Amino acid sequence: MRKRRFIVLYLVWIAVIICTFLLTLNFSINFSKQIVLASSRAFFQEIVATRSWNSSHGGVYMVVSDKVQPNPYLEDSLRDLTTTNDMKLTKVNPAYMTRQISEVARKKNDVIYHITSLNPIRPQNKADDWERHALESFAQGDTERFEMVDRDTVRLFRYMAPLMVEHSCLDCHANQGYRLGQIRGGISITTPSSDFYDTLGQVIITRSAIFLTLLLTGLLGIFFFQRMVDKQFQVVEAQNKKLTLMNLEKDRLFSIVAHDLRSPISGIQGLSQILLDEIDSLSPEEKIRIISSISRSSDNVLKLSEHLMQWYQTRKGILTAKPEHFNFGAIVEEVVELYDEKAGKKEISVQTNIPATLQVYSDLNMTEAIIRNLLGNALKFTPHGGLIEIAAKDIPGSDNIEITIKDNGIGMDSQTRESLFKENFIASKPGTDKEEGTGLGLAICHEFVEKNKGTIRVESTLDVGTRFIVTLPKKLQV
Repeated sequence: MRKRRFIVLYLVWIAVIICTFLLTLNFSINFSKQIVLASSRAFFQEIVATRSWNSSHGGVYMVVSDKVQPNPYLEDSLRDLTTTNDMKLTKVNPAYMTRQISEVARKKNDVIYHITSLNPIRPQNKADDWERHALESFAQGDTERFEMVDRDTVRLFRYMAPLMVEHSCLDCHANQGYRLGQIRGGISITTPSSDFYDTLGQVIITRSAIFLTLLLTGLLGIFFFQRMVDKQFQVVEAQNKKLTLMNLEKDRLFSIVAHDLRSPISGIQGLSQILLDEIDSLSPEEKIRIISSISRSSDNVLKLSEHLMQWYQTRKGILTAKPEHFNFGAIVEEVVELYDEKAGKKEISVQTNIPATLQVYSDLNMTEAIIRNLLGNALKFTPHGGLIEIAAKDIPGSDNIEITIKDNGIGMDSQTRESLFKENFIASKPGTDKEEGTGLGLAICHEFVEKNKGTIRVESTLDVGTRFIVTLPKKLQV
C-alpha cells in the first residue's frame, strides 16, 4: 500500500510538471504573439500618423526622380510643378507616401505595408482574399484582425486595421461617395515569423531545461523522502517485531515456569511427602524408587533452570563468546560420558569419529552446551536400541570444521524442519520414552553457534532420522 502511494505521488508530480510546462509553453507562445501584435499595431499607428501629417498639409512635394514619378491616380491640378530654376516637383499624397514607406520597410526589415480597400482607385491596391475578409469584418464592427497564415510554404503574421475617412481625406475621395467617419479601407502589415520562431525556440529550450531540472529535483526529493519513510517504517516494524518476540518469549517463559517447572517441583513435593508420611511402611525397593524419582525430577529442574538462564542471557546480550583453541574430541568425550547412563537405559549406542588432533576456536563452555543439547535431543527422540553417530572433520579450503550429530530416531516433518531455527520458534514435544523438555535446547544451540561465528542446519526425514550439521571456526577469523 505504501509503495503504491509513492508510485501515485511520482505520477502526480510528473503530471504536474508536464501540465505546468505545457501551460507555460502555451503562455509563452501567446505572449510572443502578443508582442508581434503590439509591434504590428505600432507600425500601423506610425503609418496612420504619417498619413495624417501628409493629408493635413494637403500632400507634400518631392523632386521627380527614378524613384519618385508623378502619381497617375492623383487628380489634382497642382500635382506637378516646376520651380524657377527648372526643378520638377510632384505632389505625394498619403497613399503614394505609404507605398514609398513600404518599399523602405520591405528592404530594411522585411515588413510589408499594403494600403487597400474594397473600392480602390489604383488597381494594385486591390485587396487579396485575406484582406477582403478583414475589410468585410470591419464593416461588421471588428476593429482589427491578426493571424498567422501560410503563404507559399512560408508562415507569416498578418495584421490589418481600418482607415477612417477624415476631413483631409474628402478632398480626394468625396467624389467616390465617402462621408466623414466611414471606413475608407485599411492597411495590412505583413511580418515574417522567423524571428518569432527563433525567440520561441530559445524560450522552449530554456523552459525545458528549467522544468526538466524541477522534474528531476522533485523525483529525487520524493525518492529520498520515500527512503526516509521506508527507514522509519523499518524501524517501527523492527520495534514491533521485537515487541512481538518479547511477548512470545515472555509467554514462553511464563508457560515454562507455570507448567514445565511446576510439574517436577510438584512431583518432588508429592514424593517427598509420601516418603515422610510412609517411610516406616515402605520397602527398601520402594524407597529407592521414590528417591530415584526425586533425583530425576531435581535433575530436570536444574537442567530447566540452566536452560532458562542461558537462554535469558543470550537473548539480552549478557552472555558473550570468549573463543579459545582447544581439542574438540576431548570435549565430545566428556559430553558422551555425561550422557552414558541415559544412553544405557535406552540401549542406544553412541559412536564418535573425530580426529585426535582436531582443534576448534570457539567458546569452550558454549561449544560444550551445543554438543550437550544436540546429543540430549538425539537421545530423547531415538528409540531403544537406536544409534547416534557424532563425527567431525576439517572442511577442505576453509577455516572451519564440520560437526555432525546423526540419529536414526523419529525424525521430523518438513514444516517443523523449516521452522526449527526461526527466531520466534520454540517448541517441545515428548521423547520416545515420554521424556519432557523445555523447548529451549535448540534455540540455545542456534544462539551459541551464531555467537561463535558458525552455522547450524538440519536434515531430517520423518520416521527415518535426523542429522544436525554445525560449522565452527578452527582459527581466529578477521
